[in-house]
Amino acid sequence: MFDWISRQSIIVIYSFLFVNAMFESLCPPYPSDAFVLVFSFLAGRGYCNPYLVYVLTVAGSLAGIMLVYHIGKSHGNRLLAILSHSFLGRLLPVRLIERAKRKFHQRGDIIVLLNRFLPGMRAPIVFAAGIVGIKQHKVFYYSLISALLWNAFLIVAGFYVGATWDQASKFLRNYTVVAALSLIAILLVLTVVYFRRRSLRRGTD
Repeated sequence: MFDWISRQSIIVIYSFLFVNAMFESLCPPYPSDAFVLVFSFLAGRGYCNPYLVYVLTVAGSLAGIMLVYHIGKSHGNRLLAILSHSFLGRLLPVRLIERAKRKFHQRGDIIVLLNRFLPGMRAPIVFAAGIVGIKQHKVFYYSLISALLWNAFLIVAGFYVGATWDQASKFLRNYTVVAALSLIAILLVLTVVYFRRRSLRRGTD
């Protein structure tokens, strides 16, 4: 990556930053944060402007978020219906997804506000916001705040925290592991609570 960057014009580098941030919302496994960390690391060594890195990363994130939101709003229910009638519907708890939609409708604002801090869940969260019909301006402003905070955190980490690339990348890996384990723990707790309530309801019937 360092070799590729050294051979590109500054316009190509900044265009890549925007597309990189946008593509992450469309394809969640894509490691956009790693690229942002690389460019932040390089900005700290004078290869590019850290303020432009920040602005273009936030703008790309927001563009991808709003595109996914509109896909969810326009086609989300139809995609879920297709899923429920496919073989994947046997593997995924479609009824629980429907219930989650109702919960999301009640607490969606705070979930959207935190979406950038949940690696791997960003696109599904915004997609769900479109399905349940959270207002566009809310999704825009909450996502803007989330993208501003997360990318500031990430760029500062790359710019200042890592004296070497190994230290900076280790910092991001550790955060991702902690975030993933936290999400798993929350899901396990919610699953236990759900089945306990279900068994209690059956006991009272």
